[in-house]
Amino acid sequence: MSAAVMEPTVATRRASLGRALAQDPRATLGAALVLLAVVLAVAAPVLAPFDPELPDFTAILSGPSATHWFGTDDLGRDVLSRIIYGARASILVGVFSVVGALIVGAVAGLAAGFFGGWTDTLIMRVMDVVFAFPSILLALAITAVLGPSLQNAILAIAVVNLPVFARIARAQTMVVRELEYVDAQRALGFGPWAILARTIAPNIAAPLIVQGSLLFASAIITESYLSFLGLGVQPPAPTWGSMLRNAIGFLDMGPWLAWFPGLAIFVVVLGFNLLGDGLRDRFDPREVR
Repeated sequence: MSAAVMEPTVATRRASLGRALAQDPRATLGAALVLLAVVLAVAAPVLAPFDPELPDFTAILSGPSATHWFGTDDLGRDVLSRIIYGARASILVGVFSVVGALIVGAVAGLAAGFFGGWTDTLIMRVMDVVFAFPSILLALAITAVLGPSLQNAILAIAVVNLPVFARIARAQTMVVRELEYVDAQRALGFGPWAILARTIAPNIAAPLIVQGSLLFASAIITESYLSFLGLGVQPPAPTWGSMLRNAIGFLDMGPWLAWFPGLAIFVVVLGFNLLGDGLRDRFDPREVR
């Protein structure tokens, strides 16, 4: 059996990723909500009706109206515009933290699962140490030490998610490395890193992608925690978490200050969870179809 045997499998899995969205209403709805958040983040300068950082002292704590659909905050800033721009921070944190954790964690898990021995022991003990800490506390500790900023929030969330991807990659690699087409590539003279890159990595990609889609939601929630505590993006730049923190002192006079950022977090997290659940059900080998 040659290495070419694996090609239909990879192609089939890639095609299944698209079919999962078309055939599962949950995944379709989730993808639509995620796409909406991405469009808001990318097209924020075009879609936002006002400057999100510009105060308007003539419109302080104005309720939702035809001019300000989501009302204004304690400085007269348009809440809708701040929510649209706040999507940028959430999407950036989600993309860079999850993709970074996926790449590093997958490489670590591939190496641990394929080579075994001391490589496996060293890598997985490090991951166990990271995994032993509650995720939000570890993210808080990292950002507290490094200082509050978007970059440090991304780094903290990526570190927190590393063990998840490493464990999945390791478990899948230990299964795939025993299959016949891997033995065939060894017999053909392929080196270990070539086998990992050409054969094993593509064949363990599906569960990693599914887990990544689920962890996007977790990353957005964690970023909101950090911003709420003042350890994320710093004012006056808008984020949904910082908007919720600012709303605490005005819940009686302006409850909309909490309603709309909370709803934004809910909708985007729901979208990623629905998308992740749909993909998980599609690629779960235990699912009966």
